[in-house]
Amino acid sequence: MAHIQRDRRKLVARVNRLIGQLEAVRSLLQSEEDDEARCYEVMRQLSSIKGAHKGLMSAYLEGFVGDHLVMAAKRGTVEEFADELLEIVRSFQN
Repeated sequence: MAHIQRDRRKLVARVNRLIGQLEAVRSLLQSEEDDEARCYEVMRQLSSIKGAHKGLMSAYLEGFVGDHLVMAAKRGTVEEFADELLEIVRSFQN
């Protein structure tokens, strides 16, 4: 879709950031060291991952809604679009 093409660099950068954070957590968890500082760093990284994930979802959703809502309006299927979108948003919140 157009929003993916338009926002590709921004979205891929967000995904790469998430991958880096996940790899950092994996590295911390695989480490043989047993220290308190590492435990706190895992928590910080997990919190960062949550924020990065929310940022990715928000950036994608903005483009998705903008493009697909316009298409649904042109087709006269706004109600169906809204129902599908609400289902996705509800699953994201859980």
